[in-house]
Amino acid sequence: MSIKASERLARVKRMFDAYEDRTDYVRLDRNEDPAGWPREHFEALRGELSPYDLAAYADSTAFAAKLARWLGVTTDSVLVTAGSDAAVKTVFETYVDAGDRVLMQDPSWRMYEVYNNIYRGTALLVPYGRDLQFDSDALSEAVRSERPRLAIVANPNQPTGTLLDDAAVERIIAAAAETETIVAVDEAYYLFTPHTALGFVARYPNLIVLRTFSKAFGLAGLRLGYCVAQPDRIKELSLLRPVTDSNSFALKCGEYVLDHIDWMRQRIASYVAGREYLYAELVKAGLETFPSHTNFLLVRCPSREHAARLIAEARRQKYLLKGPWTAPPLENCVRITTGPLDLMQRFWADCNGAVIKHGSRAP
Repeated sequence: MSIKASERLARVKRMFDAYEDRTDYVRLDRNEDPAGWPREHFEALRGELSPYDLAAYADSTAFAAKLARWLGVTTDSVLVTAGSDAAVKTVFETYVDAGDRVLMQDPSWRMYEVYNNIYRGTALLVPYGRDLQFDSDALSEAVRSERPRLAIVANPNQPTGTLLDDAAVERIIAAAAETETIVAVDEAYYLFTPHTALGFVARYPNLIVLRTFSKAFGLAGLRLGYCVAQPDRIKELSLLRPVTDSNSFALKCGEYVLDHIDWMRQRIASYVAGREYLYAELVKAGLETFPSHTNFLLVRCPSREHAARLIAEARRQKYLLKGPWTAPPLENCVRITTGPLDLMQRFWADCNGAVIKHGSRAP
């Protein structure tokens, strides 16, 4: 017997991070919330749960209505998903057929390439420079000349941490409207920056905004996200909606943060302050550090060996970092997830010697 998977998977290459119990470390490696919710809010949320929430299939109606009110859109403009990962997959599954062109930044989140290969799209890549500058006009021109089926724009982008300004994003969307190209703007790091394409949804029927509760809201473990688009797009995306679009616990948590949005905004402000504090210290120490609009910073080391030693020495201090990257334009970069100001001050106090030694000196 010879059992083979679908031919669609022949192009799919995956690299999985090995599982590691990270409970004894400060998690600055995966762009999660490294501090977690304070006990008072966790206990308050737990008090709102009931056995019904575990036993009954989840219904997102109440959450979707509350989310739509917070966003200032109608409920039929919102689709709840199991994280923005599920939102991205649904966009590819809805709009990309074999041979369709898909326009992407390079580098960007690696799952875009995975889904593009699953659905047999043809990738068109617009590269970043070594200085991590991005030519948004080149992306607009590629839309006009290549007429792709889908353009997916991460804003802010991961792993670069960079941001396209609102005018540049609208130029891309407008160019895509002329060619009937769907534009998915992935705003996974929204609220770490105030910039958003949400205001363009009413004017452009080809726009889909994707977001998650994993980053700024600190709920990576629950898998809760959403799409915002004009109702016709939401109807198309909903054809691929599973029986339940998220789980009861995630929906309860989502409602909780929307009910306590002022607390959440204060919390996010502390995380932004932590990011800016660490950026200033890294630059002051003479390290090549890139400005970020997300919850992480990139530091370029003199060599891969320096980067590897920096990661190893931080680990000895119980901090996990990500890297090193080997491919341009991120060669020899180490990524540091940022957290609240007090945590970033503690990280710098514990690890600044290792960071300076291995991040700024030649071999």
